[in-house]
Amino acid sequence: MRLIKKNDDDLAAEAAMRGGAIGALKYCTVALFTGGVLNATWPKFRAVRPPQKMWLMVAAFLGGFGNGSDTAFTNYERRDREMQIRLANQQRHNILYGAPGEKLAAAASLSTPSEASSSSPSSSPTSPTSPSSSSSSSSSA
Repeated sequence: MRLIKKNDDDLAAEAAMRGGAIGALKYCTVALFTGGVLNATWPKFRAVRPPQKMWLMVAAFLGGFGNGSDTAFTNYERRDREMQIRLANQQRHNILYGAPGEKLAAAASLSTPSEASSSSPSSSPTSPTSPSSSSSSSSSA
């Protein structure tokens, strides 16, 4: 079993306790139903005193709690490990191919100098009093 990090121990314990409670509830429900059926159909079980029957419920509770908590904790570790693998694969992909944000920034930085170098000063004489700006100001007045 893999040891979890110090900051995840409360989350792991919570998941294990929740899984244990669900497992105990499941096992106790099955044991109660089985005990009712046995009590109704089998005279030897009916002859057993109620305190001994309750020990069977305690055994079912402990078994269900142990099984449920172990299953929930194992699933918690598996999800955590899958997340670690996914992050490692993403970092490896970013190293090899670059992050998506880096590609957009690189494309923007490449397009800005090319636009400035492609336009010559004589071909685009833009001034604050260009015809397009004067027509828009006259139409609004």
